[in-house]
Amino acid sequence: MIELKVIGGSRSHDTLRRVLSQRSPGKILDCPAGTGVLSQFLKDLGWEVHCADIDAGNFEADGFPFEEVNLNQSLPHEDESYDAVLCANGLHRLYHPGGAIAEFYRVLRPGGSLYVNINNYASIQKRLRFLFYGSITNTINESTFKQTSTDPQANVRHHLFYPQLANHLEAAGFRIAAVKAASVKPSHRLLWPFALLIQIASLLVSPASRKRNRIGSANSSGILPGGKYLYVEAVKPKP
Repeated sequence: MIELKVIGGSRSHDTLRRVLSQRSPGKILDCPAGTGVLSQFLKDLGWEVHCADIDAGNFEADGFPFEEVNLNQSLPHEDESYDAVLCANGLHRLYHPGGAIAEFYRVLRPGGSLYVNINNYASIQKRLRFLFYGSITNTINESTFKQTSTDPQANVRHHLFYPQLANHLEAAGFRIAAVKAASVKPSHRLLWPFALLIQIASLLVSPASRKRNRIGSANSSGILPGGKYLYVEAVKPKP
């Protein structure tokens, strides 16, 4: 049996797995599915998993319905055809993540959930890194940055911060149900005093600016002192 690997940090799915293992199984779209590591995890829990990705060559799991799709375009799925949608480590790889989120909303049944895992670019570790380095991450700075696909649209990388994600989710019609840290390391916990100072200092920002920039959320305990990744759950309201 092939050992499926995570595309991204090895612990990036830890919170996602913990949450999904507590949910009642249903019909779920895993997109982008990557190697199929989460698809297999969900199948073992009793979910009916349908998979999609822009790069079929990465998908290594057996026995799953799979479609090659580009999340920068419309999904080839009918309206309200899924109980849940899973998008792990994918939204920062799109030209227009808001369009993909709107498509996820369309294919979800009312009451269904969108489970998102993204890089936590607003963590205290990232903020201090920017202060000293002038950049958020090493990955796209390196001259030898490795392209993972021959399709140019599969090699996009940009920094998607939580306020942008929240705006996209709410614009599509979602209600944000949960925001939690993922892949928390000891270094994040050691930096908690710096995070606390930022939380206190941000109280000096005007209420209008706090609301416009979602400072309360961006500096919350699930994001600012959080881990390398961020778990977000959004629900499609029932009529």
